[in-house]
Amino acid sequence: MRALANALSHPCQSLDAAVKSQPRRISRATVLIISIAGLVLAAVLWGWWSYSRPAVPLAATTQVPSEDGVRLEALQISSLGIKAEPAVSTDEVALTGLPAEAMPPLEASTQVTVPYAGIVIRLLVDEGERVRRGQPLLRLQSRELLAAQADVQRARSQAALAGQQARRDAQLAEEGIIPAARREQSSASAAIAQASRLQAEGMLSQLRVVSGGSPGEYEVLAPQDGRILRRSAAPGQAMEAMAPVFVIADATRMDVMFSAPVDLREQLLPGLEVALPGGGRAQIVSVSGDTDRSSQSLRVRARADAAGSLLAGQQFAVVLKLPAPAGALRVPRSALLPHRDQQLLYVQQGDLFHGVVVNQLGHDDTHAVVLSPSLQPGMQVVSRGASVLKSMAPVE
Repeated sequence: MRALANALSHPCQSLDAAVKSQPRRISRATVLIISIAGLVLAAVLWGWWSYSRPAVPLAATTQVPSEDGVRLEALQISSLGIKAEPAVSTDEVALTGLPAEAMPPLEASTQVTVPYAGIVIRLLVDEGERVRRGQPLLRLQSRELLAAQADVQRARSQAALAGQQARRDAQLAEEGIIPAARREQSSASAAIAQASRLQAEGMLSQLRVVSGGSPGEYEVLAPQDGRILRRSAAPGQAMEAMAPVFVIADATRMDVMFSAPVDLREQLLPGLEVALPGGGRAQIVSVSGDTDRSSQSLRVRARADAAGSLLAGQQFAVVLKLPAPAGALRVPRSALLPHRDQQLLYVQQGDLFHGVVVNQLGHDDTHAVVLSPSLQPGMQVVSRGASVLKSMAPVE
């Protein structure tokens, strides 16, 4: 009650105190709100300005055109992913993708024929099998063999009689009973009979008469060690005399026949190296004297160091190693860009990049061999990013 009475008794003083304290509270709140609003507005304006500002490429800001090419700063080279490798001198050129086929050497393969006509009774070997010299290959039955056996017996008898007569006449001639001319005639007849016997027996040496078999039954024998490459006979087939039945080749030796461009004729010399699939090697042994009519290319024969996994008739591609001309350089294949009928690459010299037109002599999977008077060993050739440089510094 006393407080109420004081308030009622001094109304003016209470009002003055309230007025004096109220402005101070409003001023602090206003300042705080204005400060927060200012910060928010500044952040919004900065974000809008950054988003709406047009992007300027790094290349455009740092690229410095030059009459000799284009100059790039280190940051730009890194951002464009440009890499370079040194050009290296080389003494050989690789020609890839030459079509080739494996085949046995001419002197290491034999075509087996049947000496007498007959019917094939049984095949004793098949394609892909290894055989030894003298091993039976197939069995036939032949009426011609019966006649041949009779001829052999007759030739042996005639040779024996002619030999006895020649010896008797020689003794009589020494005793002076017969003239020397008769002795010479007997000797000549014995020689002829002996030759006929050897010829008849030679035909039978290519076969073996089956012991205990039917009349006229014989086996054809392998003339060499090797592998059966091809078979041309089947059971029950009628074979003519001298008809081919097998091809046998030395399985440890192999030649490679491949086609090469005609304009390389003077460079294809015996002894040049040929790279085979799987890391094998071969050396050229001969070059055809004319061109293949269908492909208009040269046929080249190379001798493989080892047959390895090569099979006769297998087709693949080889790489020919040719001597490189003076000044030839080996560069990354990825560095080359097409430029009319030549190739273009870019060279880095410090911060300067400029294009060089080159002639490509050959290539393998990763590198190419080029020739240009403007390119020297040790120059840094751009192996990655050449297409970007071409758009910045095109070469006319």
